[in-house]
Amino acid sequence: MLFSVETPQSPLMTGSPSAPATQVRQICIECGYPVASLYTEYGAGHIRLTQCDRCKSFADKYVEHDVIIMFIDMLLHKPQVYRHLLVNKLEFRKAHIEKNVGKLGILLILFSVYIDWFRLEEGGRLRGQSELLFGKQHSFALQYLFILGLSAVDAAALLGGILLASAIHQRSLMQLRWWATVSTALIVSSFGKVLMILLVIWKYNESYYPWLLDFLVFTSHSTAISVLFDINVLWAGQVVVFSTAFKQLVHLAALTLSSLFFA
Repeated sequence: MLFSVETPQSPLMTGSPSAPATQVRQICIECGYPVASLYTEYGAGHIRLTQCDRCKSFADKYVEHDVIIMFIDMLLHKPQVYRHLLVNKLEFRKAHIEKNVGKLGILLILFSVYIDWFRLEEGGRLRGQSELLFGKQHSFALQYLFILGLSAVDAAALLGGILLASAIHQRSLMQLRWWATVSTALIVSSFGKVLMILLVIWKYNESYYPWLLDFLVFTSHSTAISVLFDINVLWAGQVVVFSTAFKQLVHLAALTLSSLFFA
């Protein structure tokens, strides 16, 4: 199956994203086996990690790891860290986007503004245009707001593509209720966009550098989606390709409509 939404490893199980925490299952990040809890607390600041009954590993070692270790493991595309974040971190599995994840999403859109601006400038140079938007002179504020809106539309379209693929496969619009969980997966796995700050610090002008970041984000999305839906990473890659194609169609439609406005 493409989307195995009822497997224990997937947070997209039967039920509701607004279900009480006592009804939400957590898993061993190594083998995916359900566990009753991730640790036992013996007092303030003293815990003992739960051992998985099946593989005998600690159910979730990231409970005691800091953000730097998790970031490195995300760079290495380890599915265990995504199981920790997307399955075992209960605040990421609610009917709304967790506050800090939402802030990260806004930050990533702002990073996307810079890279989109860079690409529009490069495209203008190739077409022999000196102006950024459709060869016309516009104020800096208008240009920035346009690209900001375009980046937000791209992010929403990518999410819509994932949800559309899920709804088509399951033949049910009920999959749309998991929008917050899927959004969290996409935001968390978009950490590679933070590396765009290197474009500002060292002023990389090579056109291939943004594409390398895009490839990193694509593979990270595929890993996150494979964990989220408990599917093979190759299947997840096809889902991300579908959602990316959907995003590009929306992007082109937005540019076409905008060209009429800025003409």
